[in-house]
Amino acid sequence: MELARTVQEALDGLLGDLRTALLLRELKGLSYEKIATAMECPVDTVCSRIFRAREAIDKRLRPLLEP
Repeated sequence: MELARTVQEALDGLLGDLRTALLLRELKGLSYEKIATAMECPVDTVCSRIFRAREAIDKRLRPLLEP
C-alpha cells in the first residue's frame, strides 16, 4: 500500500487550485469547460493546472514504479 499512500500524499501536497482542477477532472469526470466555469478561469488555465498537478504526482510516483 506504499503506492496508495504516496498518491494520497502527492494529492495532499498539491496547491489548492491544482488539486481542485485535478480532482474535478479525474474523480468527478468533468470536462475542461465545466471545470473552467466552476473555477471561474479560462480553459487554458485549467489545462495548465491539470498538467502541473499530474507532473507533480508523476514525480512522486516515478521512484516507486521504476525497477
